[in-house]
Amino acid sequence: MSAQNRLRHGWGWALGSVVLVSCAQLSLKYGMQQLPGSPGFSTYAAMFEYRYWAPVIAPIAVGLVSYATSVLCWLSALARLPLSLAYPLLSLSYLLVYLGAILLPGFNETTNAMRLTGVVLVCTGAGLIAWPSTRKDPENAGPGT
Repeated sequence: MSAQNRLRHGWGWALGSVVLVSCAQLSLKYGMQQLPGSPGFSTYAAMFEYRYWAPVIAPIAVGLVSYATSVLCWLSALARLPLSLAYPLLSLSYLLVYLGAILLPGFNETTNAMRLTGVVLVCTGAGLIAWPSTRKDPENAGPGT
């Protein structure tokens, strides 16, 4: 595989990992919101009753499988991309989770200018780190170069 194709595949694996890890966060949060009386239980024994965990099992399982799959994608991305390019992509999950928590029903998250500014700054910083250098080096090239 040429260096250019290797790099292109690496970007795909890295972005796949970011999407999966974002889905995992949202699924786990949704699952934990299904617990009656969250965040506490009336008694310690109530924690182990099936009726409390039945509505939680599916979203938690989806979240855990998403995390596991994300790790596999990430390992594949690391095999193809320099760490200095791959790692900043993980910060895109901040944006995806933030948008998912605001836009998807059931999360009831609110937004304000401070939070939005923080997410924009994180994503801008990640973009600057991953920005391709001006020299022609295929190992450090961005997705479109």
